[in-house]
Amino acid sequence: MTSPPTTTDAGTARSASGATRALLRNEARLLRREPATVIWAVVLPLVAATVLANVPATRSPNADLGGWSFSQVYLPTLIILTASLLSVQALPALLAKYREDGILKRLRTTPASPTNLLVALFVLMGGVSAAVALLMTLIPVVSGVPFRGNGLAFGLVVVLTLVSFTALGLLFAAVSPNSRFATGIGTVAFFVLAFFAGLWIPRSLFPATLATVADWTPSGAASRAMLDSMQGDWPAVQSVFVLVLYAAVCAVVATRMFRWE
Repeated sequence: MTSPPTTTDAGTARSASGATRALLRNEARLLRREPATVIWAVVLPLVAATVLANVPATRSPNADLGGWSFSQVYLPTLIILTASLLSVQALPALLAKYREDGILKRLRTTPASPTNLLVALFVLMGGVSAAVALLMTLIPVVSGVPFRGNGLAFGLVVVLTLVSFTALGLLFAAVSPNSRFATGIGTVAFFVLAFFAGLWIPRSLFPATLATVADWTPSGAASRAMLDSMQGDWPAVQSVFVLVLYAAVCAVVATRMFRWE
């Protein structure tokens, strides 16, 4: 039988929770002061979703896109774009800079441990990405194009996608020796993920071999799973497996390799 938590344990938990909330508020303020990140990761995807949902030509089914409209095809891509910019590109560079500046080292001597910072950043990046994804999903509905797919499956896939991408960003932060390396690897990863998500070539136009390769990448699996959900189906088992695999492996490796100093 386990013993009940002591007063000290409860106080420590409250202290850690308070430190995480304080860090979350601070990081949110810092994010608002980064206009480039906010514009590229939040404003532009929302503007693109609004345009696609309101231009008649992009709302109509297109035979060349497998019966999808441009607005439908690019909804998963825009959601993945936001997750990539925040979690894969911005997060590693931010943590690497904190390490270079000694911020992580100093956190060891305060109630706000580096772990609290990771939790705060995880919640912040995931929360912003989830809010943008929700808005991009609702924009077509407000514009008169109702969502007729499997809403529950779509929501679960979006959450799993955000977790997977954030874990990938933490992995890049763990292996980056400095902020320049983190920025470089994040930028390269962003373009690779955007390609397999269908940013330049819609997934429905991928050749068979390219589609097979894309299905084993986190962005390709996420895009396929969202499109399956938008058709009213549950996502393919392979897509869910790929996202879970990336989330679990990246999180474990990042935890083992992450350096605070």
